[in-house]
Amino acid sequence: MPRYYFHVKRGQVTVLDHDGVELANFDEAIKEAARRAEEIASTDFLQGITASSRSVTVADDNWRKMIEFPF
Repeated sequence: MPRYYFHVKRGQVTVLDHDGVELANFDEAIKEAARRAEEIASTDFLQGITASSRSVTVADDNWRKMIEFPF
């Protein structure tokens, strides 16, 4: 099963996912990126944090960027 990494960018700061998650396929990775983005946006909203530029980048097991999911 392939491993996908979900790096989170807020403004100029990027938090790298060093663990990754094994998922069945790329479609599942996109769903996971959307879930993480929704969770982050909800948490930020509840804490009164506004961010002008946020994204989740999905990378493959070689850390190659596959897609960037802005939110």
